[in-house]
Amino acid sequence: MPNRDAAAGGALAGHASRLGGPTRRAALTGLGGALLAACTDGGSGDPSPSATPTALPTPTPLPSAQRRLVWATWPEYIDVDDSGSQRPSLDRFTAETGIPVTYEEVIEDNEEYVATIADDLAAKRPVGADILTLTTWMTARLARSGQLQPFGPVPNAKNLIPALAAPDWDPQQRLSLPWQAGLTGITYDARRVGRAIGSVEELFTRPDLKGKVGFFTDFNDSIGLTLRSQGNDLATATPDDVSAATALLRDATERGQIAGFYGNDYLEALDSGALVASLGWSGDILQAQADNPYLKFVPPEEGLVIWSDNLVVPAGSLQAATVTALADYYYQPEVAATVAAWVNYICPVQGAQEAMERLDPDLAASPLIFPDSSILDRCYQLPTFAADDELRVRDEFAAMVAASRR
Repeated sequence: MPNRDAAAGGALAGHASRLGGPTRRAALTGLGGALLAACTDGGSGDPSPSATPTALPTPTPLPSAQRRLVWATWPEYIDVDDSGSQRPSLDRFTAETGIPVTYEEVIEDNEEYVATIADDLAAKRPVGADILTLTTWMTARLARSGQLQPFGPVPNAKNLIPALAAPDWDPQQRLSLPWQAGLTGITYDARRVGRAIGSVEELFTRPDLKGKVGFFTDFNDSIGLTLRSQGNDLATATPDDVSAATALLRDATERGQIAGFYGNDYLEALDSGALVASLGWSGDILQAQADNPYLKFVPPEEGLVIWSDNLVVPAGSLQAATVTALADYYYQPEVAATVAAWVNYICPVQGAQEAMERLDPDLAASPLIFPDSSILDRCYQLPTFAADDELRVRDEFAAMVAASRR
């Protein structure tokens, strides 16, 4: 799964690699019941003042011959054919609209990728891509700094699921639309633990897990679930609460309970036995269960963290109206279901579940792809703070993780 977070200043890169491949039906049966036993939306995840412009103009369409897109995104984040060389939904978009799309799997980490285009972004020059797929915290940062431009209106945006709609940094939903979303919970290998793990607190306290627990280099996930284990409401968490959560992670690392902080390699560490339990991302575990059915994804008693990767248009692109056409296409339920059947993350499009029933009834019943209110009502998002506080708490977390690697 994409490398969604990096610590302040680019010191860290965290998030798991995607595990592309065909739909893993067998993985679904073991996850549905557990999740339905499980996330409260802590708000938009970004309560800072919005930088959304008060007036959002409708982009001017280019002549047909000039409409073309370069899409910068994460590896294996769209449907592919059996050969792995074609992207059927994207090919259909081009066939229907005449708009060619160059699809570039160039994002491995939000911070690292944005650093490569930072000067052009700041100057509002073309960055080499017309549409970027970036995680919410980075999207909010670029929106507030005026480095994104509006696209749309997107008629099919009416199909966006309410849990991901209208963040307060983009209340008119004109700077972003979610591409895919996912859940962060607990994963463990049932062959290597004496009993099931049901809470984040157990990761900090169980003696039988000592030295075999992994957390993420992803700030939002590790801090978010640690705050929940301390009884904090993420919607009202303060920078001091975040500092206390970082201190708890530091203490657990220094006393040997936590083995380390992982990004792309957490599944490999579970596979090798270096870890027996870790934070985990829903889509990764759903797919990894095809190779290891003993790998479990658990919604913690404290709740889950929900996140999304978003379609955005850099300020220097001339193709905002063309992006509108692509976003509208992918927000058709039938098209969204085609993508969801391959990537196995939360589909942000209402109506896609019904469309999925015609493609694959097992997937349509998966709460990891189509969570209902029993899950979404227990999902949380970590808020961001005023710029100075945000930088401070992210720096503290980055320094703590860096120290754990010495």
